[in-house]
Amino acid sequence: MNFISSQKLGIQKDHSFSIIILLMIAFTYSLFVGSGFYGFGNDYYGAYVKGFKWNSPRAGLFDYLGYKISTFRIGGLYFGVYLVTFIISTCTGFLIREHFKFKGIKSLILFLIIFLIAIHTWPVVMSTSNAMRQGLAMSFIFLVLIFSSRKNYYWMISFSIIAALMHKSGPLIISIILFATILNEILNSFPKKRKIIINFFIGIFLLCLSYFILNVFILPDQEPTRIINGDFRAAFVLISLIYVTLSFFYRKILDNSFNLSLYYFSFISLAPLMIGLNWEYERLGMTMLIPYILSFGILLNKSSYKIYLILTFFLLFLLTIYTGMYTSLK
Repeated sequence: MNFISSQKLGIQKDHSFSIIILLMIAFTYSLFVGSGFYGFGNDYYGAYVKGFKWNSPRAGLFDYLGYKISTFRIGGLYFGVYLVTFIISTCTGFLIREHFKFKGIKSLILFLIIFLIAIHTWPVVMSTSNAMRQGLAMSFIFLVLIFSSRKNYYWMISFSIIAALMHKSGPLIISIILFATILNEILNSFPKKRKIIINFFIGIFLLCLSYFILNVFILPDQEPTRIINGDFRAAFVLISLIYVTLSFFYRKILDNSFNLSLYYFSFISLAPLMIGLNWEYERLGMTMLIPYILSFGILLNKSSYKIYLILTFFLLFLLTIYTGMYTSLK
């Protein structure tokens, strides 16, 4: 009994220590970003640093809180970029750490390497001083995914409300996660093969429904939006197709709410693209890119998973540099 107790105490100490290190890195990173070490995006200069009142006519219910945080000031001094960066990097770390726990990986060094690379990749870099409100929504979406997987519904709902108030993309993705969480419980006892077929037809139905609602009721006369800089639409479509296809061969993809959320997202996210919301589709893909990377890895054993994470996040880091993300910061 004493041995078991000491083991549990050791795990709790490792758990607490990893959180402290995570928060220290997130805080340090926010200081570097806020100081202008990496430079700032166009939205930083055009909107956020100028304050909330500059953009108030464009603010709505589903991004009001996001505007407040991203334009946060104390005594005339602008702290929004520090706060946004800290929240985004912290939540990204928590999501990666959750997957390490799920795979039974206890290496703190490996976690720190993956975490440091991840916060220097496109989804995070784009969000720290450019797509700040969407980055905030992404952060709390990560927390919703975590607590949905843990079946801690109190915190899942709490962070869902916060995410929905950060950016207009929040309610859409949160609705998908909540729907997936409910369906996961309902279909949990179904035979594996039947579950695959049911989820596939649900996905097709959700895609058709989303397209109909967007095209008929919300944006009936939508003109195609212009892609800014690189065009990643094909890459995100490919990711969605691969994810859905793999579900027919690897049943783990449909075995929990985290993966099922990404599965339904793979269908629903295509609807904005089909009506010409091109850069909006890319931003949705950006929001869920890190969850996609982590989810694909569950199909691998522990050793392969470690190698996969290092290579995938490092490749994403190189692509972030190659596509000019850092050079676009001023």
